[in-house]
Amino acid sequence: MGKAQKLKEQRKIERINEEAGKSKKRKKLEIIAAAIILVLVLGAVAFFYFTRISKEKDIVMATIETDKGNIDLEMDKKAAPKTVENFVKLAQEGFYDGIKFHRVEENFVIQAGDPLSKDDDPSNDGSGGPGYVIEDEINPKALSLPEETISQLQSLGYKFDFSLKSISHRVGVISMANTGQPNSGGSQFFIITNEDQPDLDGRYTAFGTVVGGMDVVRQIKQGDIINKVTIND
Repeated sequence: MGKAQKLKEQRKIERINEEAGKSKKRKKLEIIAAAIILVLVLGAVAFFYFTRISKEKDIVMATIETDKGNIDLEMDKKAAPKTVENFVKLAQEGFYDGIKFHRVEENFVIQAGDPLSKDDDPSNDGSGGPGYVIEDEINPKALSLPEETISQLQSLGYKFDFSLKSISHRVGVISMANTGQPNSGGSQFFIITNEDQPDLDGRYTAFGTVVGGMDVVRQIKQGDIINKVTIND
């Protein structure tokens, strides 16, 4: 084999080796890219999964059973954690079973939660409770209340938690009733029926929303009975 031929063969081998090197490098890059994509996909899946789990832990579902039909609630622990826990505790103890809607005001609210409403004497309905009171859970800044209003409420004794995700008193919102004084709620609650009630913001602890059965809410009459409140885990 002549010198020229040897040189030609050498260059041919070099080209083959070069192509092999490029191919190997491409495969390596493809593997790295696939690994990166896999990590991103798994990361996204994990993010949405744990976000959903976190949200599920913050949301508690409940059903108020009446002869008119069921009212489904979505209660938010980020808005009022202690209030939601109190409602859940009372419901699981059967506290609300047999209690009447003792107050129904057209285009305003329906109200229940007083154990005294179980008897046949309506004269004291609205004055009872579980034997204790719970503190308010309100963030007036989340409700966009003016600083002047916040100061006025604080002068009346209201203490606010600015870390909460408070809910405004819109149609379908469930909120704690009280005596008109700070930290005086216990078991009584009301649901807003037909018109938003922003004047209640800052004074009452809203802790959830009706997500099913607003037609039932609007059919409720004074004296209608809560058969059972079920917490749906």
